[in-house]
Amino acid sequence: MAVAGGDGDGARQGDEDRHDWRTTLIVALAVLALVHSLLVALWLAPRGPVRDVAGGSLLTTYVDPYFRQSWDLLEPSAQRVDEALWVRARVRTGPETLALTPWLDVTKADLTRTRDDVAPARVHLAGRRLATNLNNAMFALGRSGRQVVLESTVGRPPETLRGALASAGVRPADVAAYADLDTMATRFASLYTQAYTDRRVVQVQYRVARRTVPPHADRDERRVSSVPFEWFDAGWRAAVRGSAEAQSAFDGYLGVDR
Repeated sequence: MAVAGGDGDGARQGDEDRHDWRTTLIVALAVLALVHSLLVALWLAPRGPVRDVAGGSLLTTYVDPYFRQSWDLLEPSAQRVDEALWVRARVRTGPETLALTPWLDVTKADLTRTRDDVAPARVHLAGRRLATNLNNAMFALGRSGRQVVLESTVGRPPETLRGALASAGVRPADVAAYADLDTMATRFASLYTQAYTDRRVVQVQYRVARRTVPPHADRDERRVSSVPFEWFDAGWRAAVRGSAEAQSAFDGYLGVDR
């Protein structure tokens, strides 16, 4: 009986040893997976205090060489193109005099406002979306069409601009697309610039630009800020006088107190 009992104790001890070994392995693998997931999540996260403490270059050193991954492959909406939208105005300073305001960088201001914000309000994406659509329209116009846009002046009826673009060889669909966006950009610039001045905005002008972001592997040697923008300017437009409600909404969007 003693021998039989001893064999049973030995079998149970062997099962417990195997069970402890498997448990330890599973726990170790789970911990490694968790740590890896946290590091990748930090690497993909917007710049902020937590990411800065972890160190962006340290995270890149871990992720890239060992797992052959890059931001371009993992980030769900990889930003391969950088775009800009600037607006300025002529404001009334006297019965017969106008003053020119500085250029306002819409896209840069929006990026500043949404820094460290994982889920920014949709209104803060309006400037970049408008820049994207305007850039696409400007490229579609071609060199001759963009020259027409640049030379367009205040008071020119929209039909005249459409006719000039058509005469420059721009396709009707591209003319219509740009004309609609030009109306949107004029209204946007009018409300945007009016929010920053107590003078009445009389005329507005906008310009858009695009530059291609260097490949992820080259960004250490060729920083994004060193890549030049390709700018497209529009001529001066008559400002659109928005309603009190519309201007109030824009003031709130820009955080301007009156």
